[in-house]
Formats: sequence, C-alpha cells, structure tokens
Amino acid sequence: MARPHVLIISSGFGGLFAAKFLRRAPVEVTLVDRVNHHLFQPLLYQVATGILSEGEVAPAIRDVLRHHRNVTVELATVTG
Repeated sequence: MARPHVLIISSGFGGLFAAKFLRRAPVEVTLVDRVNHHLFQPLLYQVATGILSEGEVAPAIRDVLRHHRNVTVELATVTG
C-alpha cells in the first residue's frame, strides 16, 4: 500500500519546520521552492561585514534536510 503524500510549498521557516516535523511520520514529503537555499535575513549584515560566510546564513535546502529520508526537494515555481 502506498504511503500518503504531503506537498509543502516554500522552504521558509514554516516549510522547513513542517518537513522536519514529518521526518518520522509514515508519509512521503515533497518540498517545492523556486530557490535552492533558505535565507536567514537578520544575519545578512554579518555577511556584509565579513563575520559570517554566505553558507552560514543561506544553507542549501537539501543540506538542511539531508537526513530526512522521506523528504524530496524539487526546484520549481508553483503557479496553481
């Protein structure tokens, strides 16, 4: 029997928390976003001043969810 499927649109804080919450749930998860990173804007000034690297404030979505075996990340734009 196929497992239920959950579609998450966007990898903002809500999308990432939802995907992480469903890590051990008996569902397949697809996260769709048009960009490959999750940007934490409050720390952008530290990148501009050289304190942090870009990867520390904008990690790749696939890296953030790499241990979540039931999550698939798709780069796409949702139009409807």
